[in-house]
Amino acid sequence: MKFRFTLAALLLPALAGAISPEPQKMHTTDGSAFCARKAVYKLTGADEADPDAVNALRANLKTDGTPTVEIIIGERGDDAVKNVAEKIPEVAEGYYLNIVSPNRVIIAGADEVGTFYGVQTFLQLAAGDAHCVAALEIIDSPAMPKRGVIEGFYGNPWSHTDRLSQFDFYGRNKMNYYIYGPKDDPYHHSRWYEPYPADKAREMKELVSAAHKNKVKFVWAMHPSNSIETPEDRAKALDKFSRMYDLGVRDFAIFFDDISAKSVDSQIDYLNFLDREFVKKHSDVGNLIVCPTMYNKAWSGGDYLQKMGTGLNPDIEIMWTGNSVCDMINTEDCQWFTDQTTRLPFIWLNYPVNDYGQHNLLMGPVTGNDREIAPMVAAFCSNPMQYAEASKVALYQLADFAWNPEAYDADRSWLNATAALEPGNLDAFRTFCLNNVDVAPSVHGLRFYGETPDFAELMAANPEITPAAVIQFLPWFEARRNAANELLAAADAGDPLLSEVREWIVALQVQSLQGIELARMAEALLAENPNGFINSYKEFAALTDEAENIVSRGFDGSIQSVRVQTGTLHVKPWIKTASRQLADIFKASGAQYPADLFPQQTLENGTYYIKHNGRWLGNPDAGAKGGAPIFQDAIDDINPNRQEWHIRLDPVTERYSIVNSKDERYLNEVFKFGVNPYNRDWNTYIIRKQDGKFSIQNAGNGGQKFWGVDGDQISGAQNSENHFIFEIIPVTD
Repeated sequence: MKFRFTLAALLLPALAGAISPEPQKMHTTDGSAFCARKAVYKLTGADEADPDAVNALRANLKTDGTPTVEIIIGERGDDAVKNVAEKIPEVAEGYYLNIVSPNRVIIAGADEVGTFYGVQTFLQLAAGDAHCVAALEIIDSPAMPKRGVIEGFYGNPWSHTDRLSQFDFYGRNKMNYYIYGPKDDPYHHSRWYEPYPADKAREMKELVSAAHKNKVKFVWAMHPSNSIETPEDRAKALDKFSRMYDLGVRDFAIFFDDISAKSVDSQIDYLNFLDREFVKKHSDVGNLIVCPTMYNKAWSGGDYLQKMGTGLNPDIEIMWTGNSVCDMINTEDCQWFTDQTTRLPFIWLNYPVNDYGQHNLLMGPVTGNDREIAPMVAAFCSNPMQYAEASKVALYQLADFAWNPEAYDADRSWLNATAALEPGNLDAFRTFCLNNVDVAPSVHGLRFYGETPDFAELMAANPEITPAAVIQFLPWFEARRNAANELLAAADAGDPLLSEVREWIVALQVQSLQGIELARMAEALLAENPNGFINSYKEFAALTDEAENIVSRGFDGSIQSVRVQTGTLHVKPWIKTASRQLADIFKASGAQYPADLFPQQTLENGTYYIKHNGRWLGNPDAGAKGGAPIFQDAIDDINPNRQEWHIRLDPVTERYSIVNSKDERYLNEVFKFGVNPYNRDWNTYIIRKQDGKFSIQNAGNGGQKFWGVDGDQISGAQNSENHFIFEIIPVTD
């Protein structure tokens, strides 16, 4: 997807006092009503108004001393706001905010949530850069009734601290749903029937309370797979729901995604059973939600969805990801679903989730959702990244979109999001974000083509890679190096968001230094300085090796370690091409250089599929200890990185390491996943190519056996056999 972004837009200042989400109706007048920095507030109506809204005011405003500003607060029907009753929207969660009169503010909600949201809007205005609250009138309400987040990704679940921070963020940005369903929480999925241990149960109870304080419905999801038919299965489900109810949960979901369902009829019967025997027997429990097995159009077939639509109890809501697993939501997607089910879809937007391409962050403007979908959906929720703080860049924008899609402007919303999240490092942070926009090619096909727009302009202005042209890129790389240095200092000082993505900032820094060394190589070529070129090339090669080995969350016990990539749409390919071109020019110059300066590689360092007779080598038990990879008949379109392999030349042994993309487990000398620390003398391989096929051979201390295939596993093969039996295909193909 292309952005409407221009370089001029990047130069815009932070929008002082920007309101998130953008209100439906806002009328401003000239001048300011009062100065928030000096104000002392008196609250009128606080005894009747929503306690969470009142507490938010008292926590953020000065209320001790002689009052200079009166805040009148309440819900429809309260005496304090009866004079503005006709101004309050007739929509749930709507609010009326008036700052027209000097030193007087009225916040009136259609209900308690509306009052809370009106307070959030006022607090945003009072915290503006100028600290002067503008005179204005706002009449506001959400276009979509349910807006929020689904923690439904594969990988390291969010921490307790992450979730508490998220709920405060949702409250500020008027999101009202959070669905707990991290795939790698065993008590949600693989051991769904077991109660949470005491410490986790205490945390869960605290989370529910924190969510409700921020007007967020905490939906706990259970993934029972196919364990749904027997009386024992159903008794366990009721028991688990009851235990979660005792922890404060009042909203529930069942996930049937990413399984091979035995029977849609069994699923329907199971869901109706839970609805009848649990949900309907509790007057304070919300509608049951289900993620079906066929949760997108590309995976739908037969009468599965029609049966779901006609067979489920009317109050059960059905989730939907759109045209495919990872896709933005269009009106056609919504209408197709409704035609199948006679229901409105509960949207599960798989963005900014990146578990299918976790090497890249998604930090750019959120584009691609149709602004006309509001009346066509029952809910609009987003599946984020395992990086909770970084996900807020997209979630801010999606909150903006879901509240008021007709007014949504992706560029403006992104500028506001970055200004709200990193005001102290704004320009550097925006530079970083625009280097992390696109996810590498995957089976899901979702792409965002607005990465590094100013670099794309430089490429267009310098289409030929010559030494003189490479030098033109030097200021660009120097600016990125400076931005990375600034952000690293802030990360090391404890900034939560920047600390979380520190490895990507390092990657930006290293990539920038690569570009600077390329410019120095180009300068040396023009100056006919071979020693200067050789020294810069050696530094460039060391930086390239460093860039290939930056790992995020590589700690012991990590569910998903990530080999970091940045600038993959334009910058990284250009660096690779420019380095080759400059090396070729240097070789052609006739200058003397060390024989080992330019290594000969059968494969460029990268991420590949390994195939044999049409089957993909995969890691279906990712995260396990030990075990062996197996060849699989079908491509893994649920977790594609389980079939992706990082193949990199070790600079010391000049042999290749082979590491799975999903969990960073390496392959050892006996063709299994290593359980001991990686050792380059044992765990690197010789890879050769002949007639389009590859051989892979142990080397060093690992012996000399070639890879063969026995059934669905790798086996050792004798030297007399034909070993060129594998296809090694770049993932980008």
